[in-house]
Amino acid sequence: MKKILYTLICCIFSLTAFAKNEIDPKYGLGAVPVDENGMVCFETEMPIPDGLTQDECYNILLNWAKGRFTMPYAQAGRILNEDADARRFVFHVDQTLVFKRTPIVADESRVTYNFSVVVKDNKYRLKMTDIKYRYEEGREGGGQAFTAEEWITDKEAYNRKKTKFLKSTGKFRIKTIDLKDSLFGKAADALKDNAR
Repeated sequence: MKKILYTLICCIFSLTAFAKNEIDPKYGLGAVPVDENGMVCFETEMPIPDGLTQDECYNILLNWAKGRFTMPYAQAGRILNEDADARRFVFHVDQTLVFKRTPIVADESRVTYNFSVVVKDNKYRLKMTDIKYRYEEGREGGGQAFTAEEWITDKEAYNRKKTKFLKSTGKFRIKTIDLKDSLFGKAADALKDNAR
């Protein structure tokens, strides 16, 4: 009886340990898209919510971005390009990704990226591109600087067998995908909140 109980406990422990090592499909293979030039490019295209014109959609997204890419959400956000006639704009954003923060430890990285919006053909397209990281800036020697292409792609973030994340890169992949999801979701919410 003791052997059966011991075997059962070991099986449960093994299954639990295996389950904890599984990668959430949200962050899994293919979750970081790379364009034809090998550059990381997160992109979504959605129909404009009913009750909004293209001009209204553009103005809502522009005003949302102006509010979102200022303190306390980002250290710096500035418009790189704005063309109201073509209904498109690009923001360059500098903010912090927090991996872990306690009273003793702050594991975080600065991230910069371009966030662009195009409103056309009764749809709006959001893109997050040109992603770069500056990790551990406060350390002696200035820390590390690297691009998303060098750090969070399927090739760079996984072990050789593609079964688990590398410790150094996996957390960047997870937090970048979370940031993208948050931005795209909040932009969509701003439109829904203003639809008639």
